[in-house]
Amino acid sequence: MSKIRNALIFSALGQYSVQIISFALIIALARILTPAEIGVYAIAGAVSILAMELRSLGVPQFIVREENLDDTLVRQALGMTVMVSWGLGAFIAVTAPLVADFYNEMALTNILWIMSLSFLIAPFTCIPMALLKREMEFGPVFIQQFVGAVVNAGSTITLVLLGYSYYGLAWGVLIGMIAELFVGIYYQPPGTPWIPSFTWLGKLVKFGFFTSTTQMVTRFSESIPDLVIGRFATMTDVGLFSRGLGTVLFLNRIIVSAVSAVILPHLSEVLRSGGSIEKEYLRAIKLQAAFTWPIFAVVNVAAFPMINALFGDQWDHAAALASVLAIWSMFASIHCFAPSALIASGDEKSLFITSVVVFVFRLALVIVAAPYGLIAVSWAMVVSGVIEFIAMSVAIKRTIGLDFSQFFVAFIPNFIVTILCWSVAVGLDYLLSFETANPWQSIAYLAVIMPIIWLLSLRLTKHEAWGLALSFFRKTIPNNVR
Repeated sequence: MSKIRNALIFSALGQYSVQIISFALIIALARILTPAEIGVYAIAGAVSILAMELRSLGVPQFIVREENLDDTLVRQALGMTVMVSWGLGAFIAVTAPLVADFYNEMALTNILWIMSLSFLIAPFTCIPMALLKREMEFGPVFIQQFVGAVVNAGSTITLVLLGYSYYGLAWGVLIGMIAELFVGIYYQPPGTPWIPSFTWLGKLVKFGFFTSTTQMVTRFSESIPDLVIGRFATMTDVGLFSRGLGTVLFLNRIIVSAVSAVILPHLSEVLRSGGSIEKEYLRAIKLQAAFTWPIFAVVNVAAFPMINALFGDQWDHAAALASVLAIWSMFASIHCFAPSALIASGDEKSLFITSVVVFVFRLALVIVAAPYGLIAVSWAMVVSGVIEFIAMSVAIKRTIGLDFSQFFVAFIPNFIVTILCWSVAVGLDYLLSFETANPWQSIAYLAVIMPIIWLLSLRLTKHEAWGLALSFFRKTIPNNVR
């Protein structure tokens, strides 16, 4: 248990530090760049996601899950990653002018060319960190993530201030990856193979196809609105929607990402020891919802002061989008650990099929909604979130045996806690009028009142998260203060 606890601590440090640094970077860029400039880069990022998720071919997950891992397998995995990643980088570089023509934005060509360079580095950053994750050694992983985020943020801000606009964002990402490579070399586990073997590894291809394609489809699903809006509307609209969606995703990831990094190694270890992951999975999603749902409920009510205070007046129109997208995130986050559970159970095929189903429905819904404006696109995302929850519930039931009745009973306390927090936020909006009051004053009230309401709600419902919160309080507050 101490190994898991240490892994969670370092994973939390790594994920939270990266998320916080990234969000600080977003706040800074929002006040330097225009929505149109952000929109152009969002399109480039959405296009490159297709290749970025395929370039590792699922190697990190394969290394973590594989029971009998040796140097030969690692070399073969590295070799196949090199072939796939370098090939995709070349594809991005060749097709960049076509993408620029499609969106009638010539700057996309140079941005995508810069992004394609990162595909040369990617294979050599993931192997040593995957080996460390397999052994639940998340300390070096934290250092790599932290250094990469700091270098990325620092170089991006510097280049943008020097006048490189959206090109500075692309160069910043590449420089951050180079920094991660050097950290990975320094902390590599003893005997880590760096010379790839270009021989066929059938089980990695099968595993990598499903996991990488699934990751690609999942990430691409999040970018569907950017790509569709970019075609039907303006780059300013893309930037506004991207900011509203990005705010919601940041809040989701800062809570979920730290645990997500540990979930796959933990569930894989449970299965290797002959255990069942059904109870572990249900407990994990119940606890994460106790944190995420109340936050999204508050964002639904108080998106305006958050957006205005953090990003400035030019992003006010993104607040209404974030308010609706918070509802989408509530549905989409329920089964946030499902990919880890399905991969650990060896059912990558179900995960792939489910992701494709969600992708198809979301694409169709967003295309239909796009001509009616950004709010309509936001509600299309909500409907796709409901579909995602249903589809993932079916896959989870079939693979690990968790049925909907078990889920519903376990989540009753989460429903109560969320409704109570939402109701109090609505009351504060009635008293203060979030859209006319000073945004920082509104945030101050929310920051003081909502945690108290949340804790009281946990206590009232006897939620398991109350015990975790109480334990944290006892460990962090000195006895003489208590």
